[in-house]
Amino acid sequence: MAASMTSSIAGLSPARGLIALVFLSLAAFLPGFAALPVTDRDEARFAQAARQMVESGDPIDIRFGDEARLKKPAGIYWLQAGAALASGQGDRAPLWVHRLPSLIGATAAVVLVAVAGAPLVGWSAALWAGALMVVTLVLGAEARIAKTDAALLATVLAAQAVLMQLHMAGSVSKGRGMAYAFWLAVAAGVLLKGPIGPAVLALTATTLALLRREARWLRPLAAPGPIVLALAVALPWFVAITLRDGADFWQGSVGVDLLPKIAAGQEGKGAPPGSYLLALWLTFWPGSVLLVLALPGLWRERRTRPVQALLAWAVPFWMVLEAVPTKLVHYPLPVYPALALAAAAWGPAGLAMAGRGLRLAAALALLPGLLLGLGVLWFGFAHGSDLPALWPLVLGLAAATVLSGAAGLALARRQVARIVPLSVLAGLALYAGLFPGFARLEALWPGHRAVAAAQRHAEASGCTAAPDLVGWGYNEPSLIWLAGRDTRRIRANEALPDAVSAGARCTYIIRARRDGLPPPPANANCPLIGQFEGLAIGAGKWVTLDLLTCEVAR
Repeated sequence: MAASMTSSIAGLSPARGLIALVFLSLAAFLPGFAALPVTDRDEARFAQAARQMVESGDPIDIRFGDEARLKKPAGIYWLQAGAALASGQGDRAPLWVHRLPSLIGATAAVVLVAVAGAPLVGWSAALWAGALMVVTLVLGAEARIAKTDAALLATVLAAQAVLMQLHMAGSVSKGRGMAYAFWLAVAAGVLLKGPIGPAVLALTATTLALLRREARWLRPLAAPGPIVLALAVALPWFVAITLRDGADFWQGSVGVDLLPKIAAGQEGKGAPPGSYLLALWLTFWPGSVLLVLALPGLWRERRTRPVQALLAWAVPFWMVLEAVPTKLVHYPLPVYPALALAAAAWGPAGLAMAGRGLRLAAALALLPGLLLGLGVLWFGFAHGSDLPALWPLVLGLAAATVLSGAAGLALARRQVARIVPLSVLAGLALYAGLFPGFARLEALWPGHRAVAAAQRHAEASGCTAAPDLVGWGYNEPSLIWLAGRDTRRIRANEALPDAVSAGARCTYIIRARRDGLPPPPANANCPLIGQFEGLAIGAGKWVTLDLLTCEVAR
């Protein structure tokens, strides 16, 4: 089905092409969607806070466990809480329900890539750009994770679609309606992630105005009605949280979250300038293959309005991200649609004129995605996974390798019509195996395995309620999602409280093994009932977890 959709997408009418993109998105994003365990650290925090919002019925206050969560606005929590309520399961809704806003946001973003790009490159290339976004590694990951970025991308693209239309047309008869669409998208983006969405849009509009040496084309956006409506949508929650918590929200979101990321690499996520450009060959794969081919054509047409629009969209924000010390792989996502449009529109023409060196560079760009799949497969076999657990990844990697080989042959023969469909199909094949493969890699989920073992032991021991879990030196947010909001987390250098060790027999401790940890209290009997090793994704390091159950010594 995916093959037929991608092979015929260019010949569809715009409306049918957009519908095809929706089905293509679902075919790409659903594998592994429900099976992937909750990821640390952001997803666990967002999903748990949304669950607690449903429990409390308070749409203003955001809490994670007993702590106020004051780093992001409320938009994503409202969407996840709304999905949980709509499911009929409320605060018992499974994780995949909390992921629905991300799935819908990612699918909407794919459609909006084509809508935003059509005035620049025409419908055929714009639809192919949407198909390339479907198989972008970062968007595929964000579509499966209950956090802000997929939904934020949809709001950015809705507003960028208006900017692109105004830029190409100069003025439009429905300027007032477009102004409402633009400012409502801005308001939604602010409620999702504060200033990030508006920053992308402001940099795009300002850069285009400088390149054009005039800003009259932006005049339709100055209508007061849409601006007032956007303020009415975005401001009430900020006013309410300020009245409730005073300056705490602004201190948390700006002083604790935003400014430290600008000043230094926060939470060990620092990297030098140029890191995103280096990572692009994997995170934008397989679109990176076509982007290589597009570069000469983009340079030749750099003074045309379409290319100027794409450069204004991608380059300024990218430069800001490279300059900021904190580097996270999803940060450049708002500019990837501009890269997809450039790749789809100028890549095939670039192949028709490409010399041997450029075609060789494009062929080498086929390798990073395959190496990623091979690396994940090796990791699985090296850390205890067997072939039955990894068969989706094996099949996906095999299909992607065959399709990448066919794409390499198309490069060698300058088969322009085949290069984009083959690239899209290679991405579909790889990621259809990769994300379900991640879910089956036990070494990636040591905390989940420890919690599951505690729950099984408690059930076998006759516990009538869920076990009381304590994280000791292992404080990942996923423990709260998996074991409940009352899960206690104790620092590694703190002694185990007597109240914990003297608790009921349904109390379990997940302890991260490391040098210097204090022993259990002398009056406690804390036998080891399980040990779990693996990569703690949130911490980015290998851990060994001991599962203990403590009772008072008789």
